[in-house]
This record gives sequence, C-alpha cells and structure tokens, in this order.
Amino acid sequence: MLTGRQTLGTIEHSMADLRREEAELSKRIERSTRAVTDLQERQSEAYRDLARFRLDTDAAGTLNTRLDSAAREARRLLDKRNDDYKVLSEQLRQSETERNQKLKRRQELDEARDQAENQMDELMDAVDGRLENDSAYLAQREATEQAIATAEAAADKAGTSEQDRESKGKAYDADPLFVYLWERGYGTPDYAYRGLTRSLDHWVAGLIRFDDARANYAMLTGIPDRMARHAERCAEIAEQEEEKLAEFSRNAMTDAAGTDLVGAIEANSEEIDRLDAEIEKLEQQIDTLSNALAEFSGGEDADFQKAEEHLSESLKSDDLNDLWRAAIDTPSPEDEKIVQRIEDFRERVEQVAREIRQDRELQRDIGRRRAELADVIKRFRSKGYGSWESTFSDDKLTTVLLGELVKGAITGADYWARAERSHKRRKPRGRKVAFPNGTGLPKSMGGFGRAGRRSGRSGGFGGGGFKRGGSFGGGGFKTGDSF
Repeated sequence: MLTGRQTLGTIEHSMADLRREEAELSKRIERSTRAVTDLQERQSEAYRDLARFRLDTDAAGTLNTRLDSAAREARRLLDKRNDDYKVLSEQLRQSETERNQKLKRRQELDEARDQAENQMDELMDAVDGRLENDSAYLAQREATEQAIATAEAAADKAGTSEQDRESKGKAYDADPLFVYLWERGYGTPDYAYRGLTRSLDHWVAGLIRFDDARANYAMLTGIPDRMARHAERCAEIAEQEEEKLAEFSRNAMTDAAGTDLVGAIEANSEEIDRLDAEIEKLEQQIDTLSNALAEFSGGEDADFQKAEEHLSESLKSDDLNDLWRAAIDTPSPEDEKIVQRIEDFRERVEQVAREIRQDRELQRDIGRRRAELADVIKRFRSKGYGSWESTFSDDKLTTVLLGELVKGAITGADYWARAERSHKRRKPRGRKVAFPNGTGLPKSMGGFGRAGRRSGRSGGFGGGGFKRGGSFGGGGFKTGDSF
C-alpha cells in the first residue's frame, strides 16, 4: 500500500531526473551546434588558403575579402547570440535555483505536517474517550445536530417554494399585459404615470383583473425570498454551532498532544498550497526558458540561421566551386593537402549535423514525456492525492508503471487511469466521537477544518451542504467522503 505523498514524491523525483536529462541534452546540442559553425569557419579558411595558392594576387584578394566579410558578419551574429544565450541560461539557472529552494521548503513542511497528522491519528482513541462522557461536548453536539436539522428543513422548504414560484408563475409570466403592468409598478406607490397613460393602464388593469392577480403574484414571489433568507440564517446558525463543536474537538486534541496539532497541520497546509502555486509559476517560467534555449541549442534562433546563411552562401559560390575543381585537377601535393582539409571539414560537419538531428529528435521526445509527467503531477495536486488520507493499492505506480511513463511507453492518461482505480482514502483511527464526520478535522485528513471551509458549502444547506441522516455517531451529517 502506497501513501499519496510517497507516490507523488516519487513522480516528482522522476520529473526532476527528466529535467536534468533534458538540460544535459540541450547543452550537448548547443556544443555540437557551435562545433558546426567552428568547422564551417575553418572550412572557409581552407578555401582562402586554396584561393591564395591557385589564384593571382588580385583575384585571391577579392575572394578573401568576400570570405572575410561573410566570416566577420557570421562571427558578429554568433557573438550576439552567445550573449543572449548566456542571459537566458542565467535566467534559467536562477529560476531553477529558486524552484529547488521552494521544493526543499515544501518537503520540510510536508514532513512536519505528516508527523503532526500521524501523531493526531495515534491520539484519536484517547480524545474519543475523553469526549464521549463530556456533558458539555455532548450538549453542544446535540445543539449542533438540531441546528443542522432545522437548517436542512428550512432549505427544503425554500427549495419547494422556489419550485412553486417557477411552476405557478408561468401563467403570469406568459401574460404580456400582466408583465407590462407589473414592471411599471401599477397599483403600488412606485407607479408614477399620469394623464392618458394612467387612464389606459387603468383600463388594461380592469380588463385582466390585475389587482387580484398582482396580490397573488406578489405572494407567490415574496414567499420564496423570505424562505431563502430564513434558510440562509438557519444555515449560518448551524455553522456557528458546528464551529463551537469543532472547537471542543480541537481543544481536546490540543490537551492530549500538548500542542495545537490541528492548527499546525492547517498552517502547514496553507503554506504548502502557497508554495505549490509559486512552484507552478516557476515551472512555467522554466519551461518557457527551456524551450527558448532548446531553439538556441538546435540553431533554430534567427541570429544563428543568419550566421549560417552568410557562411553557407559564401561556401556555395561559383568561384569556390571552380577552385575546388581546379585543385582536384592539379597534381600539386599542396593542393591535395588543402582539398583534403576541406573534405575532412565537410565530413565532420555532416557527421555533427547528423548527431544534432538525432539529439533534437531525442530532445523532442523527452519534452513530450516531460509534458505527460507534468500533467500527471498537476492532476495529483488538483485532486489532493498527495494528502495524508490518500493511499494507492497498486505498488506498480512507483515502479513499473512510472518507468513506462518516463520512457514514453504509456501516456499520462494511461497512468492516471490506473492511479484513479487504485486510489483509496484512509480514515483516521478512533470511534468517530471526537471529530464526527470530519467536523474540525484537518482537510488533509478527510475533514474540512473549521465550519464553512468545506467544498460545496457555498450553495448553502440546500445546495450540497449537509445531508440528513442519523445521529453524529451513526453518520449524521455527510460531507462528501464520510469520516
């Protein structure tokens, strides 16, 4: 059985390894790309040597000027490019350093939280024993239960009255003359029309018996609003009572532990959430910088392509081709040595270019695998699968399956599907007395902290808050995963 934190930690470690592999590959491509330009420059020098040997002084000077000009422009562009590369590399280094510092801090907080959660879990039975005979606690539990029942009943009535308004109000809403007079406020102090308009409105009102209809419609629309306000107030009271109950539970745990474990867990969780948001932003920055450096390392940036164009166009000129053919036809040993140098440079350029193409393909493959891994991590975090309560029954998630994901043998979606199938939520120990259905329990342990923090509460009691059941000890109110 794997804990959620163990699983997520192993995945994040694999991500770090993949990033390092990608960074090393990017540096290797950059070195190879620089090697190509260096070989092309040296090839250009060999051509100049060949020109000096084969041509008269004036012709050689013209050719050298052309080659020197191309080489100077290429060098200028490459120097500028190297400066830009250094800036990007430094920005990437700083971002990675900052991310690593935050990850280290996050791990420290995670370990502290995990220790507090385990200590709290071990004390559950003791706290249950203390509170199950505590008359003040039991009285508050009963008051909370009654307040919840009242709030649920009020929410049900508000929902019923709203349904009545929708169903019975259709006939009124479908009558254009009624809607016209209602929107004008006819028959109320807000009606301010005079003269002919008032006379015509009076005639229409008599025609459709508006006075009786207005009174009925006002009652039909007014009741749901009053019921909704009443339900909202009942919900607030229930939450207040629930918070009082949570305080009993938390205080009992604090007395048993000698420290506020719940407060420490929630404080660490909030800090971890803040760090996760910052780390995610940094990872986006790192991805952007890594992609930019990948373009540089592969020679896809504009400056490199311009420099390469200057050199290649010079090397492809007709005059150089003539020199090449003439050198081959000349039996001079000096010619042959220079031609051999040019041949060697060309072969080495082709060899390094092949290596670059292979490395760039590997780089794209690593980028795809990193994206798949990043998507899995994002899903883990969004689902809260790194919490104390999360466990996974499939041990292969951190061994075989993770290895296949890192190698690209399976997709992130495949891995996630296996993870979801094996995911379970463990329940804290105890007899479910001290923290009934998670009231006051940290969210990371399956609760919702203090009252009002649970997900789905924004809709009120009628919108997915409390669900009626038996007493607290028998699974009274439910909040998603029952405690």
